Amino acid sequence: MKQFYSRSSNNKGEKETLKNHLNKVSILCGKFAGAFGCETEGQAMGMLHDFGKYSEAFQQVLEHRRQNVDHATPGAYLFRAYYIKRAPLPPSSPLWPMVVAIRAHHGTLDYACDGELTELALGKRFNREGDEFSVQKDQFSASLEAFMKENTLPHAKFSKPDFTHSGDPNIARMLYTRMLFSALVDADYSAAALHFDEDYLNRTTEPPIDAEGALKALERHRAGLLSNAENREINEIRDKLLRDCLKAGTEEPGLYTLTAPTGTGKTLALLAFALMQIKTWKDLRRIIIVLPYLSITEQNAKVYRNIIPCLLEDHSQSSLPDEARDFVQRWSSTFILTTSVRFFEGLFAAKSTECRHLHQIANSVILFDEAQTLPPKLTGATLSAVKELCSRYGCTVVFSTATQPSFDYWPDMEWKPREIVQNPQSLYCLTRRVSVDWRTRERVSLSSLAHEINKFTSACAVVNIRAHARRLYNELEQLGCEGLYLMTTDLCPAHRSHTLDEVRERLAEGLPCRLVSTQCIEAGVDISFDILYRALAPLESIIQAAGRCNRHDLRKTGQVIVFIPDEIRLYPDDFYQLGANAVLTLLSRHPIDIYNLSHIDEYYRLLYEDGAIRDKSELRRAIEQLNFAEVSKQYKLIENKGVQVIVPYDDALFNGIINEAVAEGLTPALMKRAAPITVSCYDVEAVKRTCIPLKLRGEKLRDVESGWYALGNPIYYSERLGLNFGADFDGVI
Repeated sequence: MKQFYSRSSNNKGEKETLKNHLNKVSILCGKFAGAFGCETEGQAMGMLHDFGKYSEAFQQVLEHRRQNVDHATPGAYLFRAYYIKRAPLPPSSPLWPMVVAIRAHHGTLDYACDGELTELALGKRFNREGDEFSVQKDQFSASLEAFMKENTLPHAKFSKPDFTHSGDPNIARMLYTRMLFSALVDADYSAAALHFDEDYLNRTTEPPIDAEGALKALERHRAGLLSNAENREINEIRDKLLRDCLKAGTEEPGLYTLTAPTGTGKTLALLAFALMQIKTWKDLRRIIIVLPYLSITEQNAKVYRNIIPCLLEDHSQSSLPDEARDFVQRWSSTFILTTSVRFFEGLFAAKSTECRHLHQIANSVILFDEAQTLPPKLTGATLSAVKELCSRYGCTVVFSTATQPSFDYWPDMEWKPREIVQNPQSLYCLTRRVSVDWRTRERVSLSSLAHEINKFTSACAVVNIRAHARRLYNELEQLGCEGLYLMTTDLCPAHRSHTLDEVRERLAEGLPCRLVSTQCIEAGVDISFDILYRALAPLESIIQAAGRCNRHDLRKTGQVIVFIPDEIRLYPDDFYQLGANAVLTLLSRHPIDIYNLSHIDEYYRLLYEDGAIRDKSELRRAIEQLNFAEVSKQYKLIENKGVQVIVPYDDALFNGIINEAVAEGLTPALMKRAAPITVSCYDVEAVKRTCIPLKLRGEKLRDVESGWYALGNPIYYSERLGLNFGADFDGVI
């Protein structure tokens, strides 16, 4: 009998038999999918996914005598033929997600693949991409006979999932498909890795969290902080929040909110809640921290590592040793810190590499900090997916913020989370640290604003648009303002981090310090000024900005001044304008108290209830059509990422990266190394005119536009303004 192989020789000179590979994948996929109740589904997918390798065509691929062969579609066809037969017709069958997952396990999910399976059955030789099917119609019987001599088709009784019980049935169906897909992809990749490294799974899987030990470490860490703290009132408030979180942590897994003002210790209290959940509910297996901005990942990671050292950071700026890269691909760590982009875009992804980690999310405690930052045009889909994680996949999700959005006003959304804080309004009353002056009856010029700011030694101005920030900075500079800094996304991340360090140092020493910033300073940045100016914006942005004023001292009152700039363009997008208009409407009814939760609730009612804000139509349409690729394309937390410009902020890092990129081409690893000195720029014409385009590594990719550039002339990047091509740049052009 002919021996069929799955892959070529390892370092011992051993080829892996196809039988061995299918059995390994079946066991692993059953285990991975078993985390969300689909062990039998996982076993069946694992057994059939590589059926197409029982063919002469694929064996010639292993011998390097053939290429462009599709071995996945025949496996999907066999699954459909054996388990679905003809009633009910795909894709309405509850088993159809498994067919889709098998067909896509090396590519992209496609719910509308039934036609291609039918074409294979009718004798078509090639798939849509032009690759040849490994098993042709007239070869199917021989391949099936070879398969059956070595394997047994599982006689599994599969579950029939209900996709109607927790929100949008299409989102539920698609997430279920992605979860099965993830289990199969990870099982397949892991089984392949085991052929070359017998210790692969042990090396890329962490032991469970010692929740009790971590809780003790957290208490020791807090004790050290309290011993150095001067403000007893703040400490008492933080103790109360921690107690509420520990108590709520013993309650059943599900959907929670944590509503608490800035400076009350949410970072540690959230972790205490998660650890208590893990300690109380044994099915929960990992903690995932989701942060909206890269600017706050570093400071939070330092705090968390004091409690649980084995923290895995998965975001574009994490510097990972080689041994950690498998953990990032698999999310097999038990304590993960990631970004909203990575987490939520993964839930709506379509490609095997982007979905591999998703099954690990099941039975996790997910802490989403700064919940108010969810993009409004994705909110409905996001909330539906989050509810599905809680109801079907055993997750606990916490939406934590000082400005908790009232998502129950969102059209067609049933949103009933449990609040962790027993009396959140009392916390806000106890932490009243600023007064707000609403100067919204008339506009103010940036020039007159600069004269006013210059009178204070500790002041921050937050505006909505980078051009406003540059103009205000220039006005203050012309006044000879001492200790002046600018903070916008025109500064690369390393530059912003260094600027914040300098600002904190000056403030701590009582030196004059004035900061002009865009919204990038609002959420989670631990910095405090005596007075803060905020351009009119959505209420949540105003409240978040106010958290950078008198952040730590309840014995005095900081001052926040809300103003409307005398400029033509006031807001970066339509939602910002809708939010600002809702603030003006609320002000026309009564004065706004930013410490009154009923006022925040009323604001969200104004914003959501009339249906003016909805998920973008292209995303809704793609979800209705179950179009995975289009959903992935439309679900982007940052819609316009511009082009990426690597700047010479750190000369040694810049030169090393550029030399390698020019000589050999860009790789994902090189892009990650460059992230700290990379700026997203929307002035594409200026970039193309002044910067060096970088090619991607790989012969097939060299002609693909990468969207990455190197700043050729350093005069366009300064300590003052960061990346700037305008006429006000140091007098140049």
